[in-house]
Order: sequence, then structure tokens, then C-alpha cells
Amino acid sequence: MSKMRLREDKEQPEQPSTYHAKLEKWTSRELQLNILHEEILNKREAMLRTSRNFLTGGQRESPLINTTDAHIRNGKLLKDINNLEERISDSLMQGQSPRFATLQVNYWSMVKNMIPIWQKSMQEAEESTARKTMHNLEHV
Repeated sequence: MSKMRLREDKEQPEQPSTYHAKLEKWTSRELQLNILHEEILNKREAMLRTSRNFLTGGQRESPLINTTDAHIRNGKLLKDINNLEERISDSLMQGQSPRFATLQVNYWSMVKNMIPIWQKSMQEAEESTARKTMHNLEHV
């Protein structure tokens, strides 16, 4: 009989305060899960909209997605700029390569040879313009 009494004690319903505490706990947990579920659905919808716009070639995207993409793109651009600045400063420290020096000498040699030809063509253009102006003034 004592064993039966122990079983009966264990099978008694929970206290009302314990039941209400558990009910409140599970209700708040359910509310948290509902909020999380709504957030997930909103993100999914935004991603689907972005995918649809990308596939159809549309330009209309959510401003939130545009700013996120812009931040990512800006970060990549800043990283690229920093890398290029480092490469430029490194190359400036190394000095000129023989190939570049030869190219530079050849360029300035060509410029020196072309200056007289360029000056002559500029003078001819000025004379032609002056003749046209004189011709137009005579017919006025």
C-alpha cells in the first residue's frame, strides 16, 4: 500500500502557480519565435525580389538592399585603392626600369623632332585663318 501512495503523490496535478509560470514562459517563447519567423520571411521576400529584379534586368531594388550592396562595394573599392596606392609607392621606390628609361628617351626624342613640324603646321593654320578673315572683310 505504501507503494501505491507514492504513485498517487507523483500523479497529482501541478500547482496552479507552476502551471501559469510555464504557460507564461512558453507564451513568451512562442512570441519570440513568431517575431523571428516574420523577420526570416521579410528577408526571404527581399532576397526573392532582388533575384527577380536581377534576372529580369530591372533596376528597382529595395533601398535596404541597395545600401547593403553599396557598403560591400565601397569596402571592396577602398581595399582596391589601398592596394594600388601601396603598389604605386613600391614602384616609385624601386626607380625606373631600363625598358621604361629607353621608352622615355625615345619619346622625348620624337617630341623634339616633331616640334618644328607642329610649329609650321600651326603657323600655316594661323595664316589660313587670317586670309579667310581678310577675304570675308573685303566682301562685306
